[in-house]
Amino acid sequence: MQLEISKELKKLANLFPCELYIVGGYVRNFLLNIELEDVDICSQLKVEEVEKLLQGSGYICKIKSKMLGSMLVTSPKGEKYEYTCFRRDYYAKGGHHQPERVEFIESVEEDAKRRDFTCNSLYYDIKNDRLLDFYHGIDDLQKKILRTVETPDEVLCHDGVRILRLFRFQCELNFKIEKQTYLTALKYSNNLRDVGGDKVIYEITRILHSPTKYKKLAKSKSYMIALRQFNKANLWPIFGIDCPKIKFKMVKKVQRRSLGFLIDVIDTVNPISISYYLNLILTNSFGMNKKMVDQYINILSGYYEALNRLQNKPYFFKYFNNFTEIYPLLFHKSKYLASKYQFFYKYIIQHKLIVSIKDLKINGEDIKKYYPSVNSNRYKAIFESLLSDVFDGVVNNNKKELINAVEGKLKYL
Repeated sequence: MQLEISKELKKLANLFPCELYIVGGYVRNFLLNIELEDVDICSQLKVEEVEKLLQGSGYICKIKSKMLGSMLVTSPKGEKYEYTCFRRDYYAKGGHHQPERVEFIESVEEDAKRRDFTCNSLYYDIKNDRLLDFYHGIDDLQKKILRTVETPDEVLCHDGVRILRLFRFQCELNFKIEKQTYLTALKYSNNLRDVGGDKVIYEITRILHSPTKYKKLAKSKSYMIALRQFNKANLWPIFGIDCPKIKFKMVKKVQRRSLGFLIDVIDTVNPISISYYLNLILTNSFGMNKKMVDQYINILSGYYEALNRLQNKPYFFKYFNNFTEIYPLLFHKSKYLASKYQFFYKYIIQHKLIVSIKDLKINGEDIKKYYPSVNSNRYKAIFESLLSDVFDGVVNNNKKELINAVEGKLKYL
């Protein structure tokens, strides 16, 4: 069997004094005849040795971690390869993804022991065109089974991310999880508490969108396999979600499943404050940055305020910028309300109405200049009142009229 390998990669392999291997997803996907992954390569050479070896060759090296022996190699034509040195990993107790120390080794067979699942532990020797399969990974590919390379306890006891990857691969590849591997993943599920929020959201998002990963393996509701298993094993509290089981409805209807998932979480938990609760789980559990958290809160608050029939003007003052994201969510809940708000949204666009304070032809510096005695704490209320008047056509959106209108606002704001 010969893998599809570019001339650039073959040329790179010939520069090495030892064997250079492709490992992991690229080999797996080639054997499954599905879309190929990024190319991960490895050998017994340390990153410093590779860097020295490739000097003047046209290949560019960028060390990512000396501790882990990883680097990015870019070919003269721009092909990129993730390189790692053979190593043995040593983990601290808990579910941390990164080992606390590593030992660089020369044996490819020993390197295979640190891999997660048999289907990901296939090595292809580029120079000699041969496939190395130390753990019967080809058999498991044919049987569509996810199984750990060593015993499940050895592979899953330290790294909580591997548990998430197990469920994700199950959804993306439409494989079954071998029974003991599955039971051991549940046994060590508390290790998920130690996984960084960014990795949690990355894996869960990939689970939610698993049907779009590989077209030949596409199964429209494949993500529900993992979600039901999380329900069955009561895993959600580990991620800071205040319920053992989530009632999944919206996630199965909408295209942007991460939003559908969060709606199902909110509908199940029924928090007193939606914005407070979303901020809590998205920031603390999922490690989202503030900009993304604010956008999610605005979209989902807009969805629920539409269901509560907030009046058009205050609604679009808050949610106009994200309405294109809100509309499909609302459509699957209430076609009537979706149409009602969409009509007004199109009306605003058609008539070029002002719905944002930043679009007013006046700012804080103008108020300070013409009304120096006004405390800046009052500016927001003044601008909101001016925006409402401009929207209603009471005042034109030009600087002179707005400055004159401020005086009237000062009487009651």
